[in-house]
Amino acid sequence: QQGELNSFLWTIRRDPPAYLFGTIHVPYTRVWDFIPDNSKAAFHASSSVYFELDLTDPYTISGLASCQMLPHGENLQDVLPRELYRRLKRHLDYIKLMLPHWMTPDQRGKGLYADYLFNAIAGNWERKRPVWVMLMVNSLTETDIRSRGVPVLDLYLAQEAERMKKTTGAVERVEEQCHPLNRLNFSQV
Repeated sequence: QQGELNSFLWTIRRDPPAYLFGTIHVPYTRVWDFIPDNSKAAFHASSSVYFELDLTDPYTISGLASCQMLPHGENLQDVLPRELYRRLKRHLDYIKLMLPHWMTPDQRGKGLYADYLFNAIAGNWERKRPVWVMLMVNSLTETDIRSRGVPVLDLYLAQEAERMKKTTGAVERVEEQCHPLNRLNFSQV
């Protein structure tokens, strides 16, 4: 029942009201039906929407990509123990082999090729910092692959906000997202 759903929506009582809504980085189709009407109404009523990061901005996307890279031209093979690196490489070879079987007919119908999808997700993995490789590997599951092409909730809302001609922005910079993760030491990762 809609009335029983927890909305993760906070209202700041002022004129006009302001809202704070907690999102999750999963394909919006997984959660959209469980977002209560009051949260959707608040989104539609708002003239300005600010996100964690502006995922529609190419500079944000390129900044996220570059912050994930190892410094000084290092490769993952240089920083991981040999056996761990070999296991990772074998696992990614397995993923590449399985990808065509995991893709949906809809994805194939849109002209998505397994090699392209693999490169879009895991391309340049040997140059990434271990923490970002760990996050990448965690997203290389059959379920996640089948939902590729569906925007995550944040991006979907940003695209909707742009479509509705709302003012959009971000409350964080790429560095504020990247640097804490990049500061984790190897044993923490």
